[in-house]
Amino acid sequence: MSLVIVLCCVSFQKSASIPLATAGKAGVLFLDILPKMFLGFMIGAILPEILPKELVEEWLSASSGWQGILLGLVAGSSLPIGAPWAIYPMVAGLLRGVAGIGPIVTLLTGAALFGPLRAIVYEIPILGGDFFIVRVLSVIWAPPVAGLIAQTVAPRIGN
Repeated sequence: MSLVIVLCCVSFQKSASIPLATAGKAGVLFLDILPKMFLGFMIGAILPEILPKELVEEWLSASSGWQGILLGLVAGSSLPIGAPWAIYPMVAGLLRGVAGIGPIVTLLTGAALFGPLRAIVYEIPILGGDFFIVRVLSVIWAPPVAGLIAQTVAPRIGN
């Protein structure tokens, strides 16, 4: 909020019409994203209700061990990170269920590093398949390590 106030004051110095015009643009952007956010929150609220608790405990809980970490890596690597209004509410719903923080951190890290849409549409066509393979092999270790660290640290900080 402080940043918005500062930016509005600076833009007002340039022209008194800028803050009002940009507020209108922000409102249009908000109205465009709002339905997507709502749908994402619906996903996050529905998932814990419809997924069998035993299944989530077995596959994604803190006690799922390497199985949960690997599932988080596979699931995260297949999610398009370009839709945070869908992914983050979904993850919040899973965390409210019985999913463990390790598999969820692995999922989010995998989504950030290996989004299939980004790879297929941008990375491979622009940088080439060889670059993509080298990049993936260079960071494939990161999501599981992040998940294991999160799973180890979270209980110590009260999460």
